[in-house]
Amino acid sequence: MMQRNGIVEILFSLFLTAAVAAPAMAQSTNAAPDLNKSDVPYDPEKAPGLPPEAQKAVSDAVAKFKSGDLLAFVFAASPGFKVWALNAAPKGDSDFNLSDLARTTLEGCEYGFGQPCAIVSINGFDTREKSGQWPRQPPMLFWRPSEFDLTVLPFVPATVRPKTSSYKTATAPRAFALTTSGAWLWRPGATPLQAIDKTMADCAAQSKTAPCILYAVNNRVVFGAR
Repeated sequence: MMQRNGIVEILFSLFLTAAVAAPAMAQSTNAAPDLNKSDVPYDPEKAPGLPPEAQKAVSDAVAKFKSGDLLAFVFAASPGFKVWALNAAPKGDSDFNLSDLARTTLEGCEYGFGQPCAIVSINGFDTREKSGQWPRQPPMLFWRPSEFDLTVLPFVPATVRPKTSSYKTATAPRAFALTTSGAWLWRPGATPLQAIDKTMADCAAQSKTAPCILYAVNNRVVFGAR
């Protein structure tokens, strides 16, 4: 079964051209996002350039937050809203952490855009400062030659990362895949190639909201390799 976290992704959208042009960055910086927000409601229908899909995603999240179905949500976007991401924590999620929710949201957006994105709204409130600008966020992703290290695994909540430890300790040929929505799985094989084929096939069959990314083969990170 594909492992998912307690964070529910309402919708993730990006332009394929942006994803292709952007360099793939494999690890999380674990930087703390700026979570400052105003007390002014964010109105997605009045945001110039915001795609209809994003407008609906934010409106739906606001309604679910007000009804209590969501503990929180974070909406992040690149300039001009060419790339955006919205992640939410469902009611009853005992592991919920707003900073980590924002981290995974920003990572997904930055992966598509290739540069840090901005948090546009938290729980339906506008985050713009008095200057009219959104708070500058730190880079959330970086790349380096690396062995598999669950502490910098991108897109996956911090409370879920330890569940991937079995991949690190396994000895058979294996491959690890994940998605920008935080889902992940790994599969062994008689050879690394067989492991890759099995991992990506199972990931594609189970992931409905985001494309699968081959992250590691055996103990080596291959996502982001140049």
